[in-house]
Amino acid sequence: MDEIAGIPYVEASFDKNGQGPEKGVVLPAGVTDLIIMSHGWNNNKSKAEDLYNSFFASFAATAQPNDLSGRKPVILGVFWPSREYDTSVAVSGTPATGGGGAALGGGNGDAIKRLEEKLDDMKEIFTDPEHKKLLDEAKALLPDLEEKASVRDEFVKKMRSLLDPSAAGKEDASNIFFKDGGNELMKNLKAEEEDLGEDVAGGGAALPLGVSAPAPAEGGAAGLVEILSGFKAAAINLLNYTTYYEMKTRSGAVGKNGVAPLIDKLASQIERIHLIGHSFGCRVVTSAALNSKTDKIKSMALLQAAFSQNGFSRIEQGFYRGVVDNHRVKGPVLITHTPNDRAVGLAYPLASRISGDKTMAFGDKDDLFGAMGRNGAQKMEQGEAIEGKLLPVGGAYTFKADTCFNLEASDFIKDHKDVKGKEVGYMVRRAVATA
Repeated sequence: MDEIAGIPYVEASFDKNGQGPEKGVVLPAGVTDLIIMSHGWNNNKSKAEDLYNSFFASFAATAQPNDLSGRKPVILGVFWPSREYDTSVAVSGTPATGGGGAALGGGNGDAIKRLEEKLDDMKEIFTDPEHKKLLDEAKALLPDLEEKASVRDEFVKKMRSLLDPSAAGKEDASNIFFKDGGNELMKNLKAEEEDLGEDVAGGGAALPLGVSAPAPAEGGAAGLVEILSGFKAAAINLLNYTTYYEMKTRSGAVGKNGVAPLIDKLASQIERIHLIGHSFGCRVVTSAALNSKTDKIKSMALLQAAFSQNGFSRIEQGFYRGVVDNHRVKGPVLITHTPNDRAVGLAYPLASRISGDKTMAFGDKDDLFGAMGRNGAQKMEQGEAIEGKLLPVGGAYTFKADTCFNLEASDFIKDHKDVKGKEVGYMVRRAVATA
């Protein structure tokens, strides 16, 4: 693929640690603007390619007269080993009280089978032989999970051993995740149905991997909630949080160790750099902005960002606050957000439980735990963020440098993956054109 919608296109692939690209990146002669886009969770390269093709088709289709006159853009598509995973949460209950979720019939054996399958699925994420061994050892613990606190301690220990604790922080309670005793953590993650916040209990469009409504496979979930007995529900939540944390760590490493050095290497060949991320790809490009050295980053678009709404906050010591303080983006930072996106908030009902909060909820903009793709950038200093809306094609944006624009997108973005429409392409094109 040499171009998308008439725009030159190149690729850069990285491993989970950000090593790469596998092939040298060569830009066409005369390029003025380098537009870098990173996918979020995807199971294969073709899904990321579909995203890039569709998004930039919208970008091209919404051109205004002479809006990029004298400019020659090139697209760089980033590829990294992400994996799709469950966007459900589990609560402790019985099939008879399943409500709007999907309950496991057949008792303890079905619940254990569900957990065994989930641990096997995680081998697609944790591919090192020693990690696969840990997952098999965790499977052996399942029959005694309900009755023995020592087994719960060991189960948590094995999950933690899969992960790099250096990325832990308070924004998603991962600092507590690594510090609390294993049995205590499992107790906190053992939510009851009555603990669900209305936003979670109401179900929604987000479905777990491989499940389609209205007839989920055995052990699956209809909507966001699945019902298991006792500590098996806590175990599902622990595994979901483990995979979330790994994607969080991996995307940050790709941005810091891979994309940032690549940007610096290519900077001398172009006049302007524009960053676009979707989902966990927002972590990739934000980490790249934070860790690169060039002053040519002129815009950044975060489409349904899968990180904390306080990530840019000074008062909350946001993990990416340095992007703001060090003026790493010399133009606008565009942030689409909508409560229609339920998948992006996976970590936050779990974070609230890990922190000891009884309610299992996504979190609104005033809560400690909430997703940027749901609520926008929060707890910013005066003048750092402007509230607005994602506009129809032809709408008048007034973007300015060193400012986050929280663009409420419910009119046009209906779920987590709905970022390829013309309205989103137009928004990004306006930022590129005015940079």
